[in-house]
Amino acid sequence: MISGAAILAKHQPLPRRLAPGQGLMVRDVSVRFGAVQALSNISFNVPPGEIFGVAGPNGAGKSTLIGVCTGQVRPDRGIIELDGGALKGRPHAFCHAGVARMFQVPQIFSSMTVRENVETGLIFGNRDSSDTNGVDDLLEMTGLTSQASEAASSLDLLARKRVMLAAALATGPRVLFMDEPLGGLNEIEIDAFSSLIRKVRDEMALSIVLVEHKIRALAQLSQRIMILNFGETLRIDTPGLILSDPEIITLYLGKKHEY
Repeated sequence: MISGAAILAKHQPLPRRLAPGQGLMVRDVSVRFGAVQALSNISFNVPPGEIFGVAGPNGAGKSTLIGVCTGQVRPDRGIIELDGGALKGRPHAFCHAGVARMFQVPQIFSSMTVRENVETGLIFGNRDSSDTNGVDDLLEMTGLTSQASEAASSLDLLARKRVMLAAALATGPRVLFMDEPLGGLNEIEIDAFSSLIRKVRDEMALSIVLVEHKIRALAQLSQRIMILNFGETLRIDTPGLILSDPEIITLYLGKKHEY
């Protein structure tokens, strides 16, 4: 079992300067697929500058939650707001309202260059596609400047994840959903991408919702973690308290879970 005290010593505090706005607010969201209650009365908030972790066993409702909050799944009931404005409609409407998503498997245009992928993010986010300085800044932030002219198809997994992140940031989000961004990476790559996530949080003061199976990394990145189980919220608390609870570790994260 992970030491709660060790986690508390490592996880990142909130940045001192937060972006204006109220951040993300989810209230009483429920989703049913036929006889399956995928989500039941889920509520949480993520202020600007916080990394909010989400964990739980397979089938807990994590993917459905991301789908609801990014416009890909319509909830049966509940409210989703960003900076006080209701989020409704299809994914492009959510994107234009300030919502971005990273997928578990990198979704990029392999036939395009790295720069063109980021420029596509600008266009999808309904932003000025001629913003050369903005693209350059994002390439520098994500460590892609030297690879800007390379075809995305030639990149390794870590670089492809960096491209997807840069393209997502190019849409101009105020909240970023990350679906298992550390999946498939080795330990060195996990440390590198985790550092990049912190850098993005610190420099852009986004609300970040991070779904991740690598619990140790999730705990070190997040200020709070929500544990889902069978579509319900089991607990929302600090990483140290979450991972010091034997019931959560044994029953909901599993003895064989990757720490």
